[in-house]
Amino acid sequence: MYSNVPSENPPPYDAAMSEAGGSAAPTMSTDKRQDKAAKEQPQAPTPYQPDPAPSSPYQPTSPPPFMPPTPVYHYVNPRTGEHIASLLPPDHPEMVCLQEGRHIAETRYGILGVLAAILWFPLGVGLCLLDRKVRCRRCGMMIDEGLCG
Repeated sequence: MYSNVPSENPPPYDAAMSEAGGSAAPTMSTDKRQDKAAKEQPQAPTPYQPDPAPSSPYQPTSPPPFMPPTPVYHYVNPRTGEHIASLLPPDHPEMVCLQEGRHIAETRYGILGVLAAILWFPLGVGLCLLDRKVRCRRCGMMIDEGLCG
């Protein structure tokens, strides 16, 4: 009845002992044995089935609209001759300054520098020059900044 080749699902212990004639455990009825054997056998995995109604409220109806490519402007620095690629249009203040090759300087002095120049006249003028900021009036770029700023 039993061969030396192991099977994937061997019989339960009670069934093997009853067939071998041993009395290690009380015997069960055949219905109970079949129920127990059915419970012990692993269930075959079910194949994956996608959910017919996804739970996401987002339902795409059409592809997203086409985005036009971003224009890239090409400039040549008049001082150095280097090629510059920028997203800024030619009428942007930074690009106007780049195309002209110069900035329009505007100097501002800090309140501490002005007070120092008034209170300590000869030495205070040097302190006033340290407390200054030079910006471009057109594009707002900081050209020169003093030590205190």
